Amino acid sequence: MSMRNRGFTLVEVMFALGIFALAALAAVAATSQHLNDLNYMQDKSMAQYAAANAMARVSLDYPPENGASGAEVVGSRQWFWRSEVLKTQTEDVFYVTVRVFAEQPSSSDSNEGALVVLSRYLGPDSGSADGGARP
Repeated sequence: MSMRNRGFTLVEVMFALGIFALAALAAVAATSQHLNDLNYMQDKSMAQYAAANAMARVSLDYPPENGASGAEVVGSRQWFWRSEVLKTQTEDVFYVTVRVFAEQPSSSDSNEGALVVLSRYLGPDSGSADGGARP
């Protein structure tokens, strides 16, 4: 009666461990990317709120000031914004763009690195409480 050894060889075990290591590495990479994406989406959402607040500030003064800038605190973080005002073909109507940055922009001309860009048309009755309705 011959006794036959049963089990895996060292090569087979090493091969299986290699496949498991690659699968685990792929799972870690996917999880890391997912966490980075969640952080980016959170920043983008908070910057959107900061842009809406900044647009409201710019809209309070008529006519709007080109190059106005400031900071908004949203989500216990400071967001920096800058506005750009363009005249339109319609008299007394302006096209206002607000750009929000996570860090203080290095130059007033650079629009690179803006996390959110929000634009709207602004006229003399745009900011009134009655929505521009006249009696």
